[in-house]
Amino acid sequence: MNKNRLAGVLFPVSALPSRYNIGDFGKKAYEFADIIEKGGFRIWQVLPINPLGYGHSPYQPFSSFAIEEGYCDLDDLLARGLLKEVPAPYLENEPKVHYEEARSYKEPYLHKAYEVAKSKERKEIDEFAISHPWAHGYGIFMMNKKRNNLVSWNFWPKEQQDLIDNDKLNEEEKAQVDYEVWLQMTLYRQWLSLKKYCNDKGIKMIGDIPFYVGFDSLDVYSQKGYFLLDNDYKPTYIAGVPPDYFSPTGQRWGNPIYDWEKLEKEHFSLVIDRLTRNAELYDVIRIDHFRAFDTYWKIPSSCETAIEGKWIEAPGYAFFNELKKVAPTLEIIAEDLGDLRPEVLELRDHFALPGMNVVEFSFLSASDNSGYMCDKENMVAYIATHDNETFMGYYFNLNEGEKKRWNEELEKKNYSSLSLCDKVIEYTLSLKAKYAIFAVQDLLALGNEARINKPGIIDDINWTYRLKSFAPLSDKMSKLKELVEKYDR
Repeated sequence: MNKNRLAGVLFPVSALPSRYNIGDFGKKAYEFADIIEKGGFRIWQVLPINPLGYGHSPYQPFSSFAIEEGYCDLDDLLARGLLKEVPAPYLENEPKVHYEEARSYKEPYLHKAYEVAKSKERKEIDEFAISHPWAHGYGIFMMNKKRNNLVSWNFWPKEQQDLIDNDKLNEEEKAQVDYEVWLQMTLYRQWLSLKKYCNDKGIKMIGDIPFYVGFDSLDVYSQKGYFLLDNDYKPTYIAGVPPDYFSPTGQRWGNPIYDWEKLEKEHFSLVIDRLTRNAELYDVIRIDHFRAFDTYWKIPSSCETAIEGKWIEAPGYAFFNELKKVAPTLEIIAEDLGDLRPEVLELRDHFALPGMNVVEFSFLSASDNSGYMCDKENMVAYIATHDNETFMGYYFNLNEGEKKRWNEELEKKNYSSLSLCDKVIEYTLSLKAKYAIFAVQDLLALGNEARINKPGIIDDINWTYRLKSFAPLSDKMSKLKELVEKYDR
């Protein structure tokens, strides 16, 4: 294995098999690590593991630092003596994740565990609150959110719309906040244990960090002055992208826009803190929507689509210069996809950040030397990302001429693999890119029924894909290991 050339897998925690419908940090996560290790893979890339917000999107989280409570492993609570028993399986064989139902099913057991832990783990809870200063604020945020039927914080009673000190809470409120802090401590403990297990096997963990924060989040709730909001705390401008490959009306994400002028005066501490604190959770950080460090699409909040907006320059060079001072060894991957102006790539290359090569988009242009050539070492290659169609879904939707070109170009390369999808895996592994990362769905040659996300769409399908059994993946690992070793990864 070449330590500078690694192969990896992309798979969200939520999609892992589970007795309780939603993937978690328990036995199946460890089993997944064992399986990919046997295939020679040395990277596991996950989607954001933060608390899922609007539309179940991990890119609209309730906090940049907290972890989704649905990922808590109940078997660990049993092993720690905090539970006497774990519940029977729930929606175990459902084809998709039912987030609200899965959380509700687990929640009574989490509260039972806390009742034991609040005295048994008192010292650890207090130490976690001190070492993770966001945790207390998150406890207040979630306490208020839950007693207001989970509506956005700007619809709460006025007296709850600002973060308050702990000494102003009554005893019942203090207990609710303490529960949330304990739960976050538990989630951190479980995730870091899983990360150590992977690291001990030589597997790096890549985490995905959204460029923006969700409006309905602790980030905005507790630091309103760093965002473009009006006097009623409503966003004056929101984030998104103009019309593109995914949507003729653009993508109106709804995230509030940073007040970059104020951030720069304070050395970008809010954004840098997001990255450095998440470095505790991951070995490598992929920054989603990297182009916004160069220029960001600023949409008036009154607009119903993303068509009306303008590109605004961001202080990207100043930001990364500050980040290098604070975290000089932080490894970052820049998500540099889409219709970009050259300055985005110049910013990326100035700081020697690896970008991304999505083979679905680059393969045919690479074959005839047209378009942007991105086959270089300082790059991360994917067949497709979580936002794309699976490869087989993509191929099925091509016209006959495009299908013919794919097959002809792959035939020229004399790959040992027989199936179309395995040939594309070989092609991706053969690239110069230091990392070649594959969605599990592409390793299994699944169609668009297994697609993770269709950008610009809010429905009950996005983000709900789950794998019910590891058997098909496990069965393919010996073949995949041969390919990984063949291309010196």
